[in-house]
Amino acid sequence: MLFSCENEMSTIQSLTVQDTLATESAKNIVAHYSDSGLLKAVLESPELLKYSGENPRMIFPQGIHVFFYDSIEELSSEIQSDYAIRYENEKVMEVRKNVVIFDHKKGKELNTEVLYWDQAKRIIYNNAFVTIKENGRIMHGDSMRADENLDHFELFQVRATIDIVEEDTLK
Repeated sequence: MLFSCENEMSTIQSLTVQDTLATESAKNIVAHYSDSGLLKAVLESPELLKYSGENPRMIFPQGIHVFFYDSIEELSSEIQSDYAIRYENEKVMEVRKNVVIFDHKKGKELNTEVLYWDQAKRIIYNNAFVTIKENGRIMHGDSMRADENLDHFELFQVRATIDIVEEDTLK
């Protein structure tokens, strides 16, 4: 007696394909981040999808709102967007769609459609149109690079609104 079995190649390949579904998911999350007992940040999001494997990442398909606190736990800045993804291996956060950063200490606001935060290098950057409002001034650029605290930033292809004060030199 002789037995044999047969499988379609597509069936065999489907058994070895990595799963594209999230390994974890959560709704209406609020995550507190602290260091040495001091609150550093609070992240809020309606939804989190976490993926593992070769390219581990956390996706926030409905956006994020993150509050950052200073050394005396006062709100110093916040960021919000309609979509975000954190690449775990690279330690880079990408935020997209209606990105707004408020710096409450300096009275600064940044608006753009995409922004990258390299947590290892402690910088933020993009290659998209950006608007920065500070002390009644409005600056626009086609891309930007800054330290993560927005203390020092570079705008490229700058356009700005500048107040000019004329003095009467004929006196």
